[in-house]
Amino acid sequence: MPDRRPTARDAEAPQEPRRRTLILNQGHQGHPLVYVRLLVDALLDRADVPVLALPAAALHSPEFTLHLGAVADRCELVRSDEPITPALAHRLADRHRCARVLVPDGDQFATRLGLVGWRSAAQVVALVIRDPRLSGNPRPRHRAKMAVKGVLLRRTARLPRVRVLYLADHAETARRGRDAVADPILFDAAHLDPAEIRRDLGLSEDRFYFVVAGKITARKNLDMVLRGILPLAAAKIGLFVCGELSPDVRTTIAPLLEQARRLDVEVVLSDRLQSNHELNRAVQMADCLVTAYSNSAPPSTTTKGARAGRRVVVAGSEVTRMWARNLGIELHCPLKQRALDDLLRRALSSPVPPPIPGGDPRAFAEAFLC
Repeated sequence: MPDRRPTARDAEAPQEPRRRTLILNQGHQGHPLVYVRLLVDALLDRADVPVLALPAAALHSPEFTLHLGAVADRCELVRSDEPITPALAHRLADRHRCARVLVPDGDQFATRLGLVGWRSAAQVVALVIRDPRLSGNPRPRHRAKMAVKGVLLRRTARLPRVRVLYLADHAETARRGRDAVADPILFDAAHLDPAEIRRDLGLSEDRFYFVVAGKITARKNLDMVLRGILPLAAAKIGLFVCGELSPDVRTTIAPLLEQARRLDVEVVLSDRLQSNHELNRAVQMADCLVTAYSNSAPPSTTTKGARAGRRVVVAGSEVTRMWARNLGIELHCPLKQRALDDLLRRALSSPVPPPIPGGDPRAFAEAFLC
């Protein structure tokens, strides 16, 4: 049968409507908007319409410009200052004719779904970042809270038109299957020469540099890191801090910076909002990446350090240390000063580990859309 050529009538035929997907996100500092950008990119690749519902603080933030500015004109932007609840998601999905709802920072949302259910015709996918099954806090009140959260999430997962995803480490994702997704590694600096990065940053080429990267709040415990490296001054060391410091952190570390100057410990603060590429460059040139975090959420910078084949020191909760072990990181300890001091000293003579594979950003987005 010969090929049929398109006719004028074909050109006038109605086009199939593009699928519309609602993305709900409350916060904008740290990692959440990176997840949103990955989802937006995947939707645009499918010729879908992303509808972003964000609070005013997020829409007008430097983080929004940094992560979403390049694609904002290809999305529908909705200002929503209400807490993200099932009722809000239902209302916005209906109002904006969205067949799918994605909640990439979805712990509270998914838990509430277990209480009230989901009555919209739209499909919903929520990502749980803090898996209650992995909580390492031994306090009875916290364990009871996590047990209730676990029951509600299991109830949510049984709802029609609802999927619950759990953020898992790269070793665990393969074992757990469809309900687990690995933290995406957006690392674009593996080809760069660390010595050249140091020259660009005005850093010494012959010092051993510890690096702390990301938005620096009190939860990053920069003061503990500084206290741990000051006794190592004789080893000719430096600390590069790549990320915007919160005002309380600046106040806390001021006397420690004075001690560092007296001891000839070079401390360089790149105190501003950093792009993903700038953070990656800092990781790539590090002799040792340090993550001493108070929270139990998986630290993406730890994964980047392992991906880049850098020494990584991890101090934190049992959950955080489990992630470190599954990434093959040997230098991990509880978040205590003496234990951290010991690991920082050991890092000076530890061998450089090989890079690890994995963490495909496309796989992260596809887990929401499959």
